[in-house]
Amino acid sequence: MTTADVSGIHEQAAAGAGDVDAGRADVRLHLRRLGGVGAFGTDDDDPTEGLLTAVRMVRRLASVSLATAFAAWSQRMVLEYLRASARAEPLDGLVDGLRAGTVPGASAMAPALADLAGTGTLPVTATRDGDGWRLSGTVTWASNLFDDAVVVTPVRTSEEGRLVVCLRRTDAGVTPTELYDLLGLNGTGTGGLGLDGVAVGPGHVLSDDLASFVAVCRPAMVLLQTAMAVGVTDAALTASTEHRPAVLRPDGDALGERRDDVVRRLEDLAGDRVGVHPGDLARLRLAALDLAADAVRFESAVAGGSGYLAGSDTARRVREVAFLPVQAPTYAQLRREVAVAEGGRAPAR
Repeated sequence: MTTADVSGIHEQAAAGAGDVDAGRADVRLHLRRLGGVGAFGTDDDDPTEGLLTAVRMVRRLASVSLATAFAAWSQRMVLEYLRASARAEPLDGLVDGLRAGTVPGASAMAPALADLAGTGTLPVTATRDGDGWRLSGTVTWASNLFDDAVVVTPVRTSEEGRLVVCLRRTDAGVTPTELYDLLGLNGTGTGGLGLDGVAVGPGHVLSDDLASFVAVCRPAMVLLQTAMAVGVTDAALTASTEHRPAVLRPDGDALGERRDDVVRRLEDLAGDRVGVHPGDLARLRLAALDLAADAVRFESAVAGGSGYLAGSDTARRVREVAFLPVQAPTYAQLRREVAVAEGGRAPAR
């Protein structure tokens, strides 16, 4: 993957950002373009170096189109889940399609975070079927649900076990919902799935230890989410620079300094994720979420009436920044994690 390759995709994503946000186009073309230049990695990648490269890619994409960056995040995370799994049989063909961007990857792991925090239950159940399982229930929220997407989701067994499994959108017994009508990011293929006796073989069980699996994947998940917030911040600060009045210059400079501090911490953690404490990840992402909200608010103040036009880039970023704290782990979940990490009791639900 060269700088020129990424620059071309960056320009294409910027040109189509409004259409993808509104749902007049979707992210599949960008996923294929990213896959075509090797943006989703190879077998030879060093995991840590690959994560830092992915963080920089997602940040840059988010500076022009959060929808595209979010789709790339989901694609990358499904590959991360497969890499971290202890599956009994190889899924190399599946990995090849995900890396090429021709098979969409849908991360549906949000319920796992709520379950592990004790604030929710897993909505999909698994019952034994020979050496495999049958799944029933609802995947309430996932993105990249296009075509024959690979979906990774947690499930609970009748023995109160917790598994992580992968399935296909086209599997027998899977019924997709209509795609959701969102405030923004409408081209991300976001919707739900109904599962009715969906067969999952033992080779598609990625883990039978949900807590350990999430712990392994969490650094990549949160650092890439942080990169999305930084990318939106980058765009807001760049947009506000041209017409920033002198009286607001100190405010913009202070936001830039906060951004630079978050980037330094982000790159340090992405470059050495071994032993990263969950509290450090939560604090970093919270800082990035607060920064992005402040930067977009500042951009709106500088833009004035032109930024209030629904079709403006400023208005799109207002919608984008509203999504960032909703993505699991959510703002509230992150605050709970920080409270626990600092030795206090997590607040009640």
